[in-house]
Amino acid sequence: MVVRVSQREIIEVNYLLPDGHFKPHPALVLSTDRLHHSDDEIFYAVLISTKQLNPEFTLKIENEWLNKPMAETSYFVPHIVSFFKHKDVTKSTNHFIKQKYFDHIMCKVINSMFDIELE
Repeated sequence: MVVRVSQREIIEVNYLLPDGHFKPHPALVLSTDRLHHSDDEIFYAVLISTKQLNPEFTLKIENEWLNKPMAETSYFVPHIVSFFKHKDVTKSTNHFIKQKYFDHIMCKVINSMFDIELE
C-alpha cells in the first residue's frame, strides 16, 4: 500500500466507471502536500487515459513534461477530477510532471471544469 503521495506525482488508483465497476487508471495528483498529509489523508487527482476522451478537453502528455516517459501515449482528462484517500492508491509509478507543465495542466483543469481562462 502507498502511504504517501505528492503533488505532481502520477499514481494509480481505482476509478469508478459509468457502468459501476472500478478499473485501475493512472492519475496526476493535483492537491498540495499539506492537504494529503492532513488527518483525512485525502487528495485530488485528474484522470489519465490512453484514450482521447472528449478531444476538446483532453491534453496529450508529452514525454518532455515528465521525469521519465510513459509506457504508451496517454492523455490528461482535465474534466474528470476526483478525490481519493491514500488507501485508494494501488501503485506509485515514480513519474512526476515538471512544475511548468503542471501549472499548464492546472489551468486546463480550471478552464475545462469552470470555463475560466487562466494563463
